[in-house]
Amino acid sequence: MAAKTLVQVEELLDQLTVEEQISLVEHLAQRLRQAVQRRPPQDLYGIWRDRFPADFDLDTALDDIRHEWKREWPQD
Repeated sequence: MAAKTLVQVEELLDQLTVEEQISLVEHLAQRLRQAVQRRPPQDLYGIWRDRFPADFDLDTALDDIRHEWKREWPQD
């Protein structure tokens, strides 16, 4: 949203009572819920395909993350 549009919306909101603003937020929330429900779910494989190198080893990466603190911990 452009900054100018946001300013215009805020000016219009200032003209509404608190109850009207609450009603507007509820209306917008309902519209957003309906929009999300109408959208078909995306295939996660399709979304993440080609985002990682072909030789990426998830198990090794997770093991590194889980044990990284040991490398940072001072040795006695």
